[in-house]
Amino acid sequence: MPNLLSLNASASDALPDDASPHINRKACVGRILVVDDDSTIRRLCERVLRPEGWEITVAPDGRAAMQTVQASKLPFDCVLSDVKMPELDGFDLAAAVHAHDDDVPVLLMTGDPSLDGAVRAIDLGAVSYISKPFGHEELASAVARAARRHNVTRRRRRADSHVRTFGPRDADDLLEQRFARAIESAWMAFQPIVDVTNKRVFAYEALLRTDEESLRRPDILIAAAERLGRIHVLGRTVRAAVAAAARRAPADALMFVNVHGLDLTDEDLFASGTPLAELAPRVVLEITERTGLDAEAAPARIAMLRRLGYRIAIDDLGAGYSGLDTLAALEPEIVKLDMSLIRGIECYPTKLRIVRSIAAMCRDLGGQVIAEGVETEAERAAVVGAGIELLQGYLFAKPTREFAHIAW
Repeated sequence: MPNLLSLNASASDALPDDASPHINRKACVGRILVVDDDSTIRRLCERVLRPEGWEITVAPDGRAAMQTVQASKLPFDCVLSDVKMPELDGFDLAAAVHAHDDDVPVLLMTGDPSLDGAVRAIDLGAVSYISKPFGHEELASAVARAARRHNVTRRRRRADSHVRTFGPRDADDLLEQRFARAIESAWMAFQPIVDVTNKRVFAYEALLRTDEESLRRPDILIAAAERLGRIHVLGRTVRAAVAAAARRAPADALMFVNVHGLDLTDEDLFASGTPLAELAPRVVLEITERTGLDAEAAPARIAMLRRLGYRIAIDDLGAGYSGLDTLAALEPEIVKLDMSLIRGIECYPTKLRIVRSIAAMCRDLGGQVIAEGVETEAERAAVVGAGIELLQGYLFAKPTREFAHIAW
């Protein structure tokens, strides 16, 4: 996959820097403000994010960005900003954005990451801190995660309002049609989680897919569900599909099912007579705090799920800055380390120390650890050397409709 910073912007696909480009609102799933004093980076971010359905506004520096935020009639779903800029840098911009609207997530980009910078980013409320150069997929996923968090928070606060804050009604009507087609054509892919010590498949993670072209990316499909207030529909679709497919799964393998934070408000999830509940002893529910987890209500709701027989996993630990709070509150049986910690781990002693420490901490708490995103033999060796025996990633198998068998 090409690095974002390695691409060249040609004159034929250059976009204007002094105004928001023409927007096709029919495909819009949210609004992103891109801030960088490098015009090439601004153009490239647009080229990556616009095809995903985001409405993009650009600003050449922090001061211009704040003027745009303050003047905008509609809130942005994410501010994507470089750290090093003249006059008002990314850190100061994050503070200013949150002084204006504390709900808006700020995603910082930097070519010179450091622990001090990450700590400062946390203090200023940035949701994540990504290093240049980064791949298209990494950027698109990071923005989608940040924007989803804002979407959920805003929907919670405005649940009783009939005002649509995302754009014209006809755009939502079209998105509703696309979402309905996506649900109708939804299917599950399964990726094995392997126990490398005992050379067996420990579990399969169920991953949502759809044949609806406009919402083919799972994070965009989730963003659409949040925007339309259809998270419960999405969650029920996933759980029903997993329950139906589980009959084909190896009997000794667990099933990992992703649960959106707002699914914890759906009584269907807690019903004892559903097809998935009948399989509860074989099911691990993956929860991430980045998708609207209510920190106050979640522990009680998680306790109800455990009484039904489900086990709980915290997903994406290491991708954000509040994961340890979630770990302490939910006391999961399983923790999944985000692939950002695993990528190239053999080359970064700091990453290795962090992963080793998390693995030791989770063992002390009586839990298990899974390393996600293992793609190379070097990553596998480093992760196993850090004390982690449960691995998931393309090195072993990609997600497929069938339950893959691993040839050891």
